Amino acid sequence: MRVGRYEILEVIGKGASGRVARAHDPLIDRIVAIKLLPPEFSRGELREAFLKEARVAGRLSHPAVITLHDIGVDEATSTPYLVMEHVEGLPLDRVLAKGSIPFPRACAWTAEIACALAAAHRTGVIHGDVKPANVLITEANRVKLTDFGMARLSRRDSLDSSLLGTPAYWSPEQIAGKPQDARSDIFSTGVVLYEMVAGQAPFQGESLQALCGQILSANPLRLSHLIPSLPGTLDAVVERCLAKQPAERFSDAEQLAEALYPLARRKAEEPAQVPPPKPSLRQRLRVF
Repeated sequence: MRVGRYEILEVIGKGASGRVARAHDPLIDRIVAIKLLPPEFSRGELREAFLKEARVAGRLSHPAVITLHDIGVDEATSTPYLVMEHVEGLPLDRVLAKGSIPFPRACAWTAEIACALAAAHRTGVIHGDVKPANVLITEANRVKLTDFGMARLSRRDSLDSSLLGTPAYWSPEQIAGKPQDARSDIFSTGVVLYEMVAGQAPFQGESLQALCGQILSANPLRLSHLIPSLPGTLDAVVERCLAKQPAERFSDAEQLAEALYPLARRKAEEPAQVPPPKPSLRQRLRVF
């Protein structure tokens, strides 16, 4: 199967906004990742929206952002597609399926996410859907953030434009249908950090209404309540990220990264107990 000039090798992932495939670019002779979007995005206003959002995402350049190489619409199948760098690794949601993350590593990964967001925010781009499925962990344990602009694109094809993204990671203003800015991404990033360390989401509900109610009015248990060995400074960072009012959060993603890097350098393990010195030969002989 071909999409544009690209030869599809295998589908490697599926999500709400489309499928991701590993593909071969015969022109440059390299392996790429292609996101295949629904055919609806190839027609009318949605086609123009798709091209516009993709061009915006294509201008982003940062080591922690998946590089976008090409965009297009396959005329034979009416399939819009995004061609991105292919990176070996696992989405964070699959990493979390194996268990929680030691807090220094979780802080390091979150700091990288924050740096990627800061670069995007400086160009006026809000991600709008920060969640584990959009965070790739490479084989070198580094972060690659993907899907910039796709949440806004999906909104144009949604009956409810205010509820955009993935429910567990929505910010309060997102639920209320209020304007979003960089601090909305910071809230979602705080949810991801909490989940990495605790192994569970900070806000939970048996229904969408219950979940939204939690996000709007409930304060999650402190991480140090769940894991007493965690430092209080980590609680303070998470609580500031998850503040209900945007004005009470970090003012920008760079501030969040600066707060996380010292925590990333701390040791997760308790100090090893030093064994008592062995008795000398003379001491042992005194026993007899």
